[in-house]
Amino acid sequence: MGAFARIREYLKGHGAGYTLRRLWQVFRQRYLGTYDRRREKEAATDAELAEQRTHQPEAGTISIVVPVYNTDPDMLDELITSLTVQTYADIDVVLYNAGTREETNQVLGRVKDPRFRVIRGTKNLGISGNTNAAVREARSEYIALCDHDDVLAPDAVWRAAEAIANEHPDVVYTDEDRVMENNRHHMDPHYKPDWNPETLTGDNYICHLAVIRKALYDEIGGLRSGFDGSQDHDLFLRLSEKTDKFCHIPKVLYTWREVQSSRSHVDLDTCLQAGCRAVEEHEARMGRTVSALPVNKAIRLWYDVDPEATVEALIFGPSEDACRQCLAALEDDSSWRNLSAALVVTDETNRISSLNEAAAGSQADYLLVIDASVYGFSRHFIRELMMYAQMDNIAGCAPVLTDRRGRITHGGFAVGMTGGAACIHEGLKAGAGGMYDVMNKAHNVTAVSPVCMMVRRDAWVDLDPVYRTGLVGAHLGLRQRRAGRRYVVTPHATAIREKCPMLLSGRTRDREDLLRFHTKWGNNPHDPCYSSRLNRKKADYSF
Repeated sequence: MGAFARIREYLKGHGAGYTLRRLWQVFRQRYLGTYDRRREKEAATDAELAEQRTHQPEAGTISIVVPVYNTDPDMLDELITSLTVQTYADIDVVLYNAGTREETNQVLGRVKDPRFRVIRGTKNLGISGNTNAAVREARSEYIALCDHDDVLAPDAVWRAAEAIANEHPDVVYTDEDRVMENNRHHMDPHYKPDWNPETLTGDNYICHLAVIRKALYDEIGGLRSGFDGSQDHDLFLRLSEKTDKFCHIPKVLYTWREVQSSRSHVDLDTCLQAGCRAVEEHEARMGRTVSALPVNKAIRLWYDVDPEATVEALIFGPSEDACRQCLAALEDDSSWRNLSAALVVTDETNRISSLNEAAAGSQADYLLVIDASVYGFSRHFIRELMMYAQMDNIAGCAPVLTDRRGRITHGGFAVGMTGGAACIHEGLKAGAGGMYDVMNKAHNVTAVSPVCMMVRRDAWVDLDPVYRTGLVGAHLGLRQRRAGRRYVVTPHATAIREKCPMLLSGRTRDREDLLRFHTKWGNNPHDPCYSSRLNRKKADYSF
């Protein structure tokens, strides 16, 4: 697909405004090198690299496995050079060559480093088969998966070894970016969240660099050839069934090359189909039934729910009329038959206490907390929220709220921001997706607003009545994370609410809430769902 055709496709899915914004960002990175300058500032300095070489973490040997198949010789040479200069000394590099290209073989023939081993494969087994063959040659407790045309930062393996020595995880992964095929400029850093299982289900955000305990890799059978194109996604899903000891290093330590002939460019539909099959099989092993389909270049999930489950809407507002109007809109749009309602007529002073009291008195399976000012509910609104609220360890599920123009007013909260917390992608056109297309996929967030959220009744945790602003949701989110529970936002449930249900505007009570929040959680609490390397004033994923 040519450049103009890709732009047309992007325009259809993301809208004109965001497409223009994204084109400008790509232009600046591709032709002006704007990210290169940021990348240089974030990279380890020469002094830091020298310090790493003299202070080695006690992590043992780490095997770097590289399946090689007719690789461009210049690209392969760059990869080998990047591995040679790693500041972690105890590496075992396995280059498994299943190709026939003479220039590639010549590059491999020049490798003299005793830590490197070139294994000649007798048959091309594909990306998964060749990788598994390389892993079988590994001589260490941990393996690092590396593609044959990519590049590692010089401190990549050292950082992984440090994490292994300190935390003993089963999987370590890092942030990544990409470089133009001609090496001119780096682009599109992926500043990833920490371990977020529901995000991973629909989106392989882990990807590279991944360092995995070899015994666990072997236990699950390694990569599966039937899922080539999404083999890494399938691998991480199966690993997550065995462990939750995933360690994220928030540094760009891996660069993959922008190669137009890569499978994800030329055969995206096949890759997505393989990803959908991987998700369906994973969820079946977890005891959940889901249908997964490729929709708008993403994996759309449709979980089975109990059609007899009861839902009580706790609708709160300043008058009974306002609450009844909200209930009428919900009944018209949601099409859930076992729906009842408790109308919580309250002022702002008593709102939180009144909601806690209403929740305590409910006998329903699910509670839908909703502000009376919310309307315009999408089709299957309740069912979409229930698909995630029903899961173990899920604290609740929230929709994406927009104003009447379709601009996001709430899509979950990022915490540790200026003002304590911020609405994620506030003001973005719904459907545009935003950076990493996050707002077009169900994903974990640290906190949501009680303006609209669904919770299993047996998972309800009282809101803290000392808060008077939306920081009550941020406070609850951090409490739930500490207890091992997570929130989900799904863009497939939407409604309209004109104002962002957050946050601070300078009033006395706002300052009191912010002081209360910072006293409890510190000035910069860690958000496992939103990278600390991103904008701290607006949660728009800008750098």
